[in-house]
Amino acid sequence: MANSYYEYKGDNYYCYPNSFILKNKLNIKSETLLEEAERQITAVKILDLKMNPMKGDLNFEHLLNIHKYIFDDIYEWAGKTRSVNISKGSRFCNYAFINNIANETFSELHNDNYLIGLTEEEMIAKLSYYLGELNAIHPFREGNGRTQRVFIEYLAYAAGYYVDFSKVSSNEMIEASADSFLCDYRKMKSLFHNIIDKIPITEQENFIKSITSKGSILIKTFDYWKNNKASS
Repeated sequence: MANSYYEYKGDNYYCYPNSFILKNKLNIKSETLLEEAERQITAVKILDLKMNPMKGDLNFEHLLNIHKYIFDDIYEWAGKTRSVNISKGSRFCNYAFINNIANETFSELHNDNYLIGLTEEEMIAKLSYYLGELNAIHPFREGNGRTQRVFIEYLAYAAGYYVDFSKVSSNEMIEASADSFLCDYRKMKSLFHNIIDKIPITEQENFIKSITSKGSILIKTFDYWKNNKASS
């Protein structure tokens, strides 16, 4: 959690009076205790999301729902975009523009066919780009990194690749994210090189069918690519 990680002015909506501690459903007012409770609760939720992927169409709503599931036991605003501006060295997207910028980003992802059919090098470049974009938007008051990583794992799996962020240290991710904020993706690409593996097409197809409904744009995109691959 570590609220000192962010730079911001008065935040009475999210924090207890005269503190940087986020208001929470557990009514914990110790930063250390809240951080530990959050770590334990979210670890269980994230593990469940890996074992039982959340249904969705890899769009902004899907990202919001992932955040809600992970943090709903802790924060009233889980799954909702933030209403304050925050920064971490560089200022993240102005809260007033989060929905517009996010919708543009997910529209771009749709136009990229959800990255289905890319080579490994192409996949690494695109995953680096989209993780960087989601980080720059930083739609939530807290819990952006954990939510982004679950979403990127889903995106990669639907595109035929397994990504294992457990191999990445916190410092490595922070440094790569900071550079990608400035459109320098070299560290992020290097990071993905070490954590990505191709999966069988049957696993890819089963995963897509498990998270989305029949006739969805994601399934149609996959079927179109699969049919073209078979005929080529």
